[in-house]
Amino acid sequence: MTLSAHSIDAIRKLGYSQTEAQFLYLVAIHSGYFTRSQFLRFTGQAKGGQVHRFTTKTLERQHARVFEYGRKTYIFNLFSRRIYGAIERENLRNRRRLSNELVHTRLLILDFILGHLNHEYLETEAHKVAYFHRSLGIPVSALPGRIYKGLKSVSTTKRYFVDRSPIFLAPGTGPLSGSSVATFVYCDAAEKDLIGFISHLRNYENLLWRLPAFDFIYASATSERFVRAFKFFHSVFGQTGPSLVSEITRYFQVRQLWESHKTASLTRADREFLRAGDLRYRGELFDSAYRRWSAGTLSEVELASILKSWKPTQTRNFSTCVLPNTYAIFYRRSFSQMRPSLRSRWSP
Repeated sequence: MTLSAHSIDAIRKLGYSQTEAQFLYLVAIHSGYFTRSQFLRFTGQAKGGQVHRFTTKTLERQHARVFEYGRKTYIFNLFSRRIYGAIERENLRNRRRLSNELVHTRLLILDFILGHLNHEYLETEAHKVAYFHRSLGIPVSALPGRIYKGLKSVSTTKRYFVDRSPIFLAPGTGPLSGSSVATFVYCDAAEKDLIGFISHLRNYENLLWRLPAFDFIYASATSERFVRAFKFFHSVFGQTGPSLVSEITRYFQVRQLWESHKTASLTRADREFLRAGDLRYRGELFDSAYRRWSAGTLSEVELASILKSWKPTQTRNFSTCVLPNTYAIFYRRSFSQMRPSLRSRWSP
């Protein structure tokens, strides 16, 4: 990872060492929240006074605030405009107070970043939009986004990649040699279910299907859900045999209803399925099969035979990553913010 020398120097001028400035830069860009153990991990220390001096400094200079989750479990929020202004990122939402669930996810994201510092990340929304839209020519409408309403007006703003999940570029191999391949990372904070992962993949599905290649990393502090995560990913991007025939048949059915202007019978899920199918099943092979199917001259057996000659051009890989900390504190009910009077005499 190449850290901006200008940004690191700007943070140093606020009274931090080179190492402290580098860590604060990573926190500001990728998370907004951090723990003492994460700082120790970054510096390669097991314990010591350095982490106490560092966290005390951030509190006394009002660059961070600290929250106590449970008994003597502290999480720091880097919120000061001076820090974000120093790196020219004053509008990053990382500085805001977040829900427990989002704080949990942000800590997992920072854990992933600290364990993979060798990658070149698309650090901000602007970087991601520039790469996928301007460099690759993907329509902005295909990017994962969310619409925000103004507090005092009827105006709305659409923001992209608001989940802050890491995306980095890696050199392609084989036929993709000489080009970059985007790797998407999802850090799952859920204790048991895959609801968050499923929603995330659906939000990114429109973008992912438009890429010639991509890698996807499912990261969690426990491996218990790895198999289920892979199975869902495979159900979306890796169907073959009877399941593929069934999906394409359904796509043909929904497409026929749409083209026949019988849209009243289509649910929202049907419309999303149609849009995704339009991306996946493009080309003369599928258009020809659809025409025959519409005319009633193509059976499922014949469709299966046709699909044997179809070789998807998209290259995609799924892998998993075990993160170092579950942060079990977030599965507890209560937490309290540290009182300001305690900040000056707080100690690790």
